Amino acid sequence: MQVKLTCREGCIAICLLFSFTATAIENNNLLEDSVHSDNSHTMIRIGEKMLHSAEAAQAESISLSLHSNRLRKSLNQLRRQLHALPKGREHQLLKHTTDIVAKEIPLWQEQISRLRNQALEQRKRALILLEKAYVRTWQPHIRLTGRIRGAESDNSIAGHNISIRSVHPGKLNMNSSPGKRGSTPGMSLEIPSLSGQNIPDELNLSSSRISRKLTVFAHVEPETATTLVPLNQMHQWRLILSKLDGQPLSGAEIAIEGHMPGHVHGLPTQPRVTEEMAPGVYRVQGVKFQMPGWWVMTFNIRVNHQDDTVTFNIRL
Repeated sequence: MQVKLTCREGCIAICLLFSFTATAIENNNLLEDSVHSDNSHTMIRIGEKMLHSAEAAQAESISLSLHSNRLRKSLNQLRRQLHALPKGREHQLLKHTTDIVAKEIPLWQEQISRLRNQALEQRKRALILLEKAYVRTWQPHIRLTGRIRGAESDNSIAGHNISIRSVHPGKLNMNSSPGKRGSTPGMSLEIPSLSGQNIPDELNLSSSRISRKLTVFAHVEPETATTLVPLNQMHQWRLILSKLDGQPLSGAEIAIEGHMPGHVHGLPTQPRVTEEMAPGVYRVQGVKFQMPGWWVMTFNIRVNHQDDTVTFNIRL
């Protein structure tokens, strides 16, 4: 019975793999056609379809992974039964069944890996297409494309604050380098400073992102003359929110959080949205970064009792 169930599930997995592969080919063809299109709405529609296809492939890879784990547990049980069974015809039959199941597991793992890689590639290409379309749609509100950059500054690094911890307060900060002690004129207390971070090599630093639940497109940029982020200076940002179809997301309740991964502090200020300048275009005041490094800014968005989150990585 175990062998019949396994083969059936294997056939289902193969069919699903062919289905998602065909969808990937179709979406890639649509993407190539959209490159030469000036219709932002068409680009958004294609990008949205690709994005949801990528999420479906990722979800299916998780489902197949659970099936594969159950199959592995069944294999372990078969091996225990085989070890306890005396030599004979039943032993040979059980060994044959065990060999079939053992050969099937790598095939499942290969299928899972293909689905995951396909999902990652589709999502990456979809986000590129969507960002290009959204930037066109939201002109002239968007001045900055690409990553958020910091302005050069000769200001000294301000002290850490601990309003938000990036690590558990009961654990040592494993991402920091050894503390450096030093005195500053006018200060009577010496404290160690955290000067190191483990920054991922492929950190997404784009100023445009899709929300965690795939319901909101968000773009953020400093409202400065050069669109560069000043260090140790209070400034304001412009936050643009829209639905995935490009329509403005108006009347949103937005809570803002900021911190440095690997450090035990957050922002020295509490930024907040002060006005909606146009439908979906929000002004954020009270932004200040007191030191260079990797910052994470999170916007918790609530509209019509629906919650979603957009996170931006900033390297200053």
